[in-house]
Amino acid sequence: PSLLALLLLLLPVASISAKAATPGTRQLAGPLRRLRQNHLSFREGDKVLRDGGDQSRPFYRQRVKTAATVFPWQNPTNNIKIQPAERKQLMPLSSNSVLDELSLLCTDAIFTPASRRLSNELQKYLYKKIIERYGPSNENENRLFLALDQGNAGSGKSVYGCVGLEVVPVTIEGKTKGEGLEPRPLLEFLAVDQTARGRGLGKALLKQCEAQVRKWGYDEIILQVAADNDIAINLYKKLGYTVVGEDNTILRPKDAGVFGGMSFEPALHLCMRKNLAQSFFSLPSLF
Repeated sequence: PSLLALLLLLLPVASISAKAATPGTRQLAGPLRRLRQNHLSFREGDKVLRDGGDQSRPFYRQRVKTAATVFPWQNPTNNIKIQPAERKQLMPLSSNSVLDELSLLCTDAIFTPASRRLSNELQKYLYKKIIERYGPSNENENRLFLALDQGNAGSGKSVYGCVGLEVVPVTIEGKTKGEGLEPRPLLEFLAVDQTARGRGLGKALLKQCEAQVRKWGYDEIILQVAADNDIAINLYKKLGYTVVGEDNTILRPKDAGVFGGMSFEPALHLCMRKNLAQSFFSLPSLF
C-alpha cells in the first residue's frame, strides 16, 4: 500500500514536468521522431534486401532519406532566393563582390577541371568573362541572376547558383557569323552548386531568365551546351528547349601541359532554342 501511494503522488509531478518542457525540446521531438522512423525504414530495407533479392531494391531506395530531409535546418537551400545581381556585387573592389564565388562555382559546375592548376587558370579566365558579360561596362542588354542564401551568412558561402543573359547579334543556332543575324537573348553560365542540386534550382533559374526575356520584348531564347553534357541537355529538353543545330568551332579550355597555363581546343556543342511566344490557338499534341 505504501508503494502504491508513492506512485500516485509522483504521477502529477511527471505530468507537470512534461508540460514544462522547453520550446526547443518540443520542436526537436518532430525531427527525432522522423529520424527514428527513418532508422526503422533502413532496417526494413536491409531485411528485404537480404530476403528478397533484386526485386526489393526499389523498395529499399524509396526509404533512403538524406540528412537534410531528416533535419531540415541542415538543408542549404532552405533560405535560397533568386534575384538579379546588383552592380556592387560585380565590382572587383567592392566589399559586396561575389566575383570570386561566381568564378569558382562556374569552374566546378560547368567545366569540372581535372587538375588544381587548370582550375586556378579557369577561375581567372571566368572572373574576367563575367565582368565583361554582365558588368557595368557592357552596353548590351544583360542580366545575371544569382541564387543567394539569405540566412546562412556564417557558412562562408552565399552563392549556390547563377545564370546569365545577354542580347547579342547571333543566328537562330547561336552563331555569331552567318545568315539571319539578329539580336537574340543568349543564355550562358548556368551553374548550380553540388550541394544544392536535385531540388529544382536549375529549373528556377531558367524560369527567371525566360521571364526576363519576355520583359525585354523577345519571344525566344538561345543557348549552347556541350554535346557530352547529358544532364544539362536533358534539363533543357524537359523545359521545352529543342536542338536547332550543332557547332564544332566553340572552344573548350584544357591544361596546357608541362609549360603551365591554359589552352583551348574545339569541342562539339549543341545549339538549343525555346520559343517563348504564346499561341492562343495551338492544339494539344496527340502523339
